Amino acid sequence: MKKNLALAGCGLLIGTLAHAQSAVTLWGQVDSGLTYLSNKKGGSTIGTASGIGAPTRWGLDGREDLGGGYRAVFKLESGFNVNTGTLIKPNTLFDRQAYVGIDGPTGTLTLGRQSDLMDDVAIRYSNAFWNRSLYSYHAGNLDSLTNGYQIENAVKYRSPDLYGVHVGGMVGFTGSDATGHTAGAFATYDRGPLSAGITYMTTKRRVLDMYTYFGFTQFLGQTLSATKTFQSNEVNNFGIGLTYQLTQPLLVNALFTRTDIKGASASTHMENQDVGLLYRFTTAEAVTLDYTYSRMGSDHWNAVEAGNLFSLSKRTQIQTTLTYQKASGNGATAATYPNGNSSNRSQLIAHVGITHSF
Repeated sequence: MKKNLALAGCGLLIGTLAHAQSAVTLWGQVDSGLTYLSNKKGGSTIGTASGIGAPTRWGLDGREDLGGGYRAVFKLESGFNVNTGTLIKPNTLFDRQAYVGIDGPTGTLTLGRQSDLMDDVAIRYSNAFWNRSLYSYHAGNLDSLTNGYQIENAVKYRSPDLYGVHVGGMVGFTGSDATGHTAGAFATYDRGPLSAGITYMTTKRRVLDMYTYFGFTQFLGQTLSATKTFQSNEVNNFGIGLTYQLTQPLLVNALFTRTDIKGASASTHMENQDVGLLYRFTTAEAVTLDYTYSRMGSDHWNAVEAGNLFSLSKRTQIQTTLTYQKASGNGATAATYPNGNSSNRSQLIAHVGITHSF
């Protein structure tokens, strides 16, 4: 249960006018578990892993009533590794989100360090979202579905609801994992059993770690290593997906993403296709079954995922997931996220974890 710290009248955190109301919510998630990985750069591993079933994080949300239906809002969100106590991004306390803005009848406008629109919208239709497994995201996270890629110095807008439709966009100035500007837009529809969304993002000079996640020592004319990442001229992401509640216990999801990567003298793209099912036996237990296909150039990755999600309470859930990926193509190796590449064409991952929310 989230702990609400209600502040009224004088405002203990920020100055307020007479009769204005403000509130701050402290919230978070703590996730850890055990993971077996059959092959990571030549050997099997077993050990603890944090943030697999859900991001381990804490945050503060705040709002102040400004009158006329408008509110000042802010959010501070920090990711950490519960097994080590360290920040996910060294020297950055609020690595996931840090923004302030205005919310009201005309929409929501926020400014600061914010999530990519692919993470805001396209993620909702992915296998990983419904399977509750970080290991089900696409190789390299090139399509930015996880919140591992944030936009600094960003301005973001989301429209009010219009018959189930929301539209919005964002502009990001230089910062974070890019030395150029970022821009994007989205549209979503949520009404009845159907949810659908489309997203586009473009980022100038985004940095990609193709060595760690794929094992590439050469990529689009650049030599890579553990200390040298790929510097793109431009990365463009497109996503379109949907979920549909076929029956009360059965939900289906589908997602297509495409990432175009442009270097100084060459370019390539990666495509990902997700199809998944979630069947809820009771309000406390559900099972998932998913298939993911990815390709980049002559390399192909096929993955199947199965999971069991069991809620011990409203705040605590146990996840049991099994992921198998098989690569094909000239020299292709398996490369599950965020583990990196195998020394052969396959990787098998078994994970049992627990997530507690507060």
